[in-house]
Amino acid sequence: MPPARWFSTILVILLAAVAVSGAARAQIASNNTYTIPGVEVDIDGADAVKARDQGILEAERRAAKMLVDKMVAPDDRSKVPPLDDARLQTMVRGVEFARERAAGNHYQATLNVVFAAAPVKAWLQEAGVGIAETIARPALLVPLWKDRDGVEPLDDHNAWRDAWQALDTSSSAVPLTVVRGDQLDQNALSVEEAYVGDVSALSRLNERYHAPTIIVATVEGDKNGGPLTVSGMRYDTQTGARTDLAKATVDNAQGLGDAAKKMHAALEEQWRSIAVVRRDSQASLEVTVPIRTLSDWVQIRQRLGSVPAVKNVAVRTLESDHADLRLDYYGTPEQLQQTLTQVGLQLDRDGDQWRLQAR
Repeated sequence: MPPARWFSTILVILLAAVAVSGAARAQIASNNTYTIPGVEVDIDGADAVKARDQGILEAERRAAKMLVDKMVAPDDRSKVPPLDDARLQTMVRGVEFARERAAGNHYQATLNVVFAAAPVKAWLQEAGVGIAETIARPALLVPLWKDRDGVEPLDDHNAWRDAWQALDTSSSAVPLTVVRGDQLDQNALSVEEAYVGDVSALSRLNERYHAPTIIVATVEGDKNGGPLTVSGMRYDTQTGARTDLAKATVDNAQGLGDAAKKMHAALEEQWRSIAVVRRDSQASLEVTVPIRTLSDWVQIRQRLGSVPAVKNVAVRTLESDHADLRLDYYGTPEQLQQTLTQVGLQLDRDGDQWRLQAR
């Protein structure tokens, strides 16, 4: 088969994969409620009944702030209007009690607060605040502990594994699954392969979990002393990108719970910079993608597929040296440029033509 024909055939196959992945990602289930789980309160009142009532109201107030953080992009949060208790009650559909304890006039509880979507959206839209949804991206977490004798087995039960298992990430932008560490996992990769970030071994492990992201989180130091060094590596199974996570030091094992929370918070913030979708506006762009080698297009296709704000990719023209595409996306062109930058793509305007290429 002539090289040009072989090249075009491969491109057609890859472009078809883009269309399928884009369509699947666009099917985001709509819902008429928003739930903020795990809101903790600890409050005193004049008596037991008033303490409980005050605790529930405080949980609803905190949940409303957490909901704003989820729905509104950081640069728009200053526009969010004050929320009085009367307006708040029109939004709250119900409260679920995950844990509750009362003693005299003291009330402690962990509550799940459920909001009705329509009044929440109306409150924000009245103030001209754009609503942004953050698309969650699950991750597989591989916790490792390396001491002077080497890396502990995957199934080792230690304070680092316990810290991650105790962390509730179910409602976050990066919900985590902690690797089981059983014999099937150990057959897929060794702890040494995990420690050095062996991509092939991590891919074998992920055949069981099918996570779009793998996080290898490592503690180095003596289990019975300190200090301990915490570090990590994030592996994107969709784009193949690897990112080192910032190192931190804790005094001893008692600080690992906070270290896990901080590492997850950093992961969540990084993903939110890519995963925010502003559905209040939608547009299309005609773009040209220069193609020098087959790997150029493979890389761009993978990175486009990892951006939730890109609703659909349609191929207009396909040649051996370039592709003309139509991108359907949410937000503004400037917002799209910023988001694509986060995944290593550069979108520039040259006169009347938009050009997309890897940075």
